[in-house]
Amino acid sequence: MKIFNAALIALAVSNVAAFAPSTPSFGLRQAVPASVVELEAKKSIEDLTDEELKGKKVLVRCDVNVPLDGKTITDDTRIRSSIPTIEFLKSKGAIVTVCSHLGRPKDGPEDKFSLGPCATRMGELLDQEVTLAP
Repeated sequence: MKIFNAALIALAVSNVAAFAPSTPSFGLRQAVPASVVELEAKKSIEDLTDEELKGKKVLVRCDVNVPLDGKTITDDTRIRSSIPTIEFLKSKGAIVTVCSHLGRPKDGPEDKFSLGPCATRMGELLDQEVTLAP
């Protein structure tokens, strides 16, 4: 009987190992081979084709938070830096809308934070009228 019990225990222990992982992997991530993961290159606006842009409405968020002295822009660098993107989109037939914000009003709209001067300057640089939303 002792021999039978010893053989049964030996058989049971050998079968348990078949269900256990060969290496401890609890909490460890398996490395993915580099060939499996391929990253797509970051796209830019130049990657958009004429067909993708022609007649499409494009919303461009520009940072035109420029320094003002009253209603006079003292440095229009941020506005000038947005012009090439807007002109590129227009040349491809896109309908461009530009959005931005100026300052941080605390209690609702304040006249000193109006984008009016920015719209006027952008219109001068684009050589066309830029309509400011109400």
